[in-house]
Amino acid sequence: MSYDRFYDYESLSELLRSWAEDAPGLAELSSIGRSWEGRDIWLMTLTNTATGPHSDKPGFLVEANIHAAEITGSFAALHLIHRLLSGYGQDERVTRLLDTRTLYVVPRLNPDGVEKVLGECRYVRSSVRPHPQPGRKPGLHGCDVDGDGRVLFMRVPDPDGPWKAHPDEPRLLVRREPDEEGGLYYRIFLEGEIEGYDGVTVPVADPVEGLDLGQNLPADWGAAPETPVHAGPYPGSEPEIQAIMRAAAERPNLVHFVTCHTFGGVHLRPPMNDDEPMPYADLRVYQEYGEKAERLTGYTAMSFHDLKFRPGRFYGGQLGWWYGQRGLFSWITELWSPMKAAGVQGAHPPSVWLGDHPAEDALTMIRWSDEELGGKGFVDWYPFDHPQLGPVELGGWDKINYWYNPPLDRVEAEVAPHSEWIVFMALTSPRLEIRSLSSEQVSPGVHRVQLVLRNAGWLPTYGSKLALERKVAGSIAVDLTLPEGARLLSGQPSTDLGQLEGRSEARTTTTWWGHEPGTPDLAVTEWTIAAPEGTPVAVRAHHPKAGAAQATLTL
Repeated sequence: MSYDRFYDYESLSELLRSWAEDAPGLAELSSIGRSWEGRDIWLMTLTNTATGPHSDKPGFLVEANIHAAEITGSFAALHLIHRLLSGYGQDERVTRLLDTRTLYVVPRLNPDGVEKVLGECRYVRSSVRPHPQPGRKPGLHGCDVDGDGRVLFMRVPDPDGPWKAHPDEPRLLVRREPDEEGGLYYRIFLEGEIEGYDGVTVPVADPVEGLDLGQNLPADWGAAPETPVHAGPYPGSEPEIQAIMRAAAERPNLVHFVTCHTFGGVHLRPPMNDDEPMPYADLRVYQEYGEKAERLTGYTAMSFHDLKFRPGRFYGGQLGWWYGQRGLFSWITELWSPMKAAGVQGAHPPSVWLGDHPAEDALTMIRWSDEELGGKGFVDWYPFDHPQLGPVELGGWDKINYWYNPPLDRVEAEVAPHSEWIVFMALTSPRLEIRSLSSEQVSPGVHRVQLVLRNAGWLPTYGSKLALERKVAGSIAVDLTLPEGARLLSGQPSTDLGQLEGRSEARTTTTWWGHEPGTPDLAVTEWTIAAPEGTPVAVRAHHPKAGAAQATLTL
């Protein structure tokens, strides 16, 4: 695996195929559907098939690059795959993980968007399907006007402009004071061309690619006062979202979900809004995962609601469906924080950068670009003869390569701790096991068979409490198989044993208020069978989320 370039679709596909070919017992590559432009959406299934099929083990789904310019998300997903395949048989935790659990990784849910970004060097939010209008409208459209492989900004002198040069750093533009007159002022535009230019006004055109796949999931559209314009024409309208939802529905063993985004250096969990109550048991699990994430990655773990910098309700979004509807413990990881890398104090939450922030912070960022990035992050202004505006200056921040993504030589170090966090969470999933299967002859030709099941995982068999409340968790089914000639005298051939708790409710110490007494992680069931000695009896226990366990007993 290389970190010296962004992988385009063909090189990504070739890499995934080669890994699957090199590790046939651990990795299987499949397509979950096709994108709007017809590209396969790849899913890598990772588990040791010698210890059972993927569907008989608790599952963890990792998805990346739902947003086009956030290509570091793909690197995080690829690093995870590489970490597991190269670590199996060498690393005890990785070996135990693939022997007992399944990871499903979608390294690039939105291949069309990434191809557009790589091909045109400009920011694209998500899907490339034109929406909500069918084509381009008059106004400024971002593009690489000078052909240097970057879309920067345009600085245009204008006596009515709202910006002026910082007194100590003329490259930085700061606001013009409310009562200020008589200086050199500027307007700032995104680098691009103006369609239908009237010679005076420069309206900013809505992007042709206005559809955000992250909001196309069927979360709470009905609660919104109006249809969110960027969410699409209807929930699940887009082929990429249809593919990931279908993949989830076909894998009821899923317990966890993580989506890899940029930027900000934060791990975001539910709730998205303050009117969305969360079961206390789920909140405790999220807090445990968040504390581990902060220790491993250095990122801040927080709720999506606490990230918002404007009051009001947020409609739609991935957390609303993956946790709110499906009941999976779900996270949005915003990889990479250029502010933190530059040493800006108090850089969390990153949403403060969408509003006011001190000029000193911007100066710190420019110094960081000069000293550590060779001036490539913040590009010095240089003259250019624009086809509509005439003489302008191009420069400013290179958003794609240094804000939405870290410098390539920093990517591996940035994403590696994230893989360890996912390994940790996957190992906490529930795990149904047979503790004992025994028989006792109670009279000639009559045997009592006892099965004891245990949940060997940290989480309860149902995963989240919300999944249990929404009735999407399933329950433990036990099936007894008898050979011909054996008769079942008592008990049922198929038994529902409900749920088993895990260890997630245990507190830090065994004080009387810090633990739950009893054995909620164990269950027992019995049968009375009429059969001669030496008769084989097979038992299979299965829970959709906690996996399957089976054993054979000779009476």
